[in-house]
Amino acid sequence: MPKAIVFHGYKSSPSNIEWLVKPLEEAGFGVVAPPIRDVEDGYERGLKELPVSVAAGHSMGGTVALLLAAKNPGSVKCVIAVAAPVDRRLQLQYLSQSSDPYLKKLANDLASLGSKLEQTSPSRFIGNGMPPVLYIRGSEDYVVPRTHIDILAGLSDRFNFPLEVVEVQGMGHSPKTEEHVKAVAEAVRKFAARCL
Repeated sequence: MPKAIVFHGYKSSPSNIEWLVKPLEEAGFGVVAPPIRDVEDGYERGLKELPVSVAAGHSMGGTVALLLAAKNPGSVKCVIAVAAPVDRRLQLQYLSQSSDPYLKKLANDLASLGSKLEQTSPSRFIGNGMPPVLYIRGSEDYVVPRTHIDILAGLSDRFNFPLEVVEVQGMGHSPKTEEHVKAVAEAVRKFAARCL
């Protein structure tokens, strides 16, 4: 059975990403969804599972999935990133400008990482050998701006890896309604079938 590793978001847990795990299981993957503390921890956990057919994740977990593929060419066949920061310094700048208390707190947490932000930014490591990427985001996501898709698209052009972008209308940072869950599941299943 092909293997998929799926990472949850910041201060979340594997039980909160059932909407991402389930469609991969339905597509025929054996799914590993470890609890992780941060990007570094997720990356270390991911290394132990390589090689995998799919590395997937939500938000911070999507950053981990992209990083895992970028730093280990040939060990990940496909990446599925949902609302994931591709450049963590850019994400810090964006969050720092917000007046929203939750986003301010996220900005402080990111700022405390210092130079680790650079070392854990997928955009810094994506190059030749990057596998196909599916990037899903909600049209109403105010946590991670659309700019991250533009960065990924630029890298896709430069290093010639396939990038598919799915924007779910009305969805925020994660799927909350049944309609959004279905839209994400459909995109994941279609993409995952091509990774088998």
